Amino acid sequence: MNKLLPAVVLLAMLVSVLGHDHVEVGENPANPSQLLLGGPAYQLALHVPRGEPFSGYLPDFPGGCFATELTFTTEVNAEVNALNFAEGSLARVELVAVSGPAGGAFSFWESGAATATWTRPTGWSSNGADQPSLVVYEDQTGYGHVHGRAFSMDRPGTYQVSFRAIDEAGQRAPSAIKTITFQAQEPPALSLAMITGAAQISFRSRLNFSYDLQVCEDLGGGGWTTMASWLDGAAIPRTMADPVGLRRKAFYRLVEYR
Repeated sequence: MNKLLPAVVLLAMLVSVLGHDHVEVGENPANPSQLLLGGPAYQLALHVPRGEPFSGYLPDFPGGCFATELTFTTEVNAEVNALNFAEGSLARVELVAVSGPAGGAFSFWESGAATATWTRPTGWSSNGADQPSLVVYEDQTGYGHVHGRAFSMDRPGTYQVSFRAIDEAGQRAPSAIKTITFQAQEPPALSLAMITGAAQISFRSRLNFSYDLQVCEDLGGGGWTTMASWLDGAAIPRTMADPVGLRRKAFYRLVEYR
């Protein structure tokens, strides 16, 4: 009789970002002749393993880095950020400065890109000869809401990234500098134990995340099967179990959703 081989845990995280934030570019209510950047000042960037899907908006994103989907938009919400559309302006967002872990790098990915559009190392600051940027508007009306853009970091840690909006049409003065904190966070560590014929995968969940447990018997092309789904994270230890049954071997991964 064949003896059951020990299960093996695959220490990799599949990250799926189900939503994204907006940073709005609009008219400064305190000074209508100036642009203003309004919106979140914090972004959590999670590790995306190479070759794993990240977002339906970015089907060609290769992974192998810490990433977050973030949209700069001129489609403003006056009730949320007290901004009005900057009519007549053509907004472009410029990178001003990047700080973070020594040796780290910060990148922007344009919609549909399979490689980074531009990358700057930590410690970098703008000058006249080097001014990376991204266009916000989609046409000459100045409207812009482009999906499928992302920012990435190549190592974990806290990054402080500064931006400003300029008006290519010359109708409004540049915005004040807005600094956004990007937290590139490692996935939670996994542990595996065999208890009474079941594989017990334990980890510390994160608040406002959900988790699936998936199993694969053949990494060469067997595909992944979901054994448990949508376990709510609450920043507490969690355990997910899979009865091994007659499988000779099993590889497991945790899928984290936000």
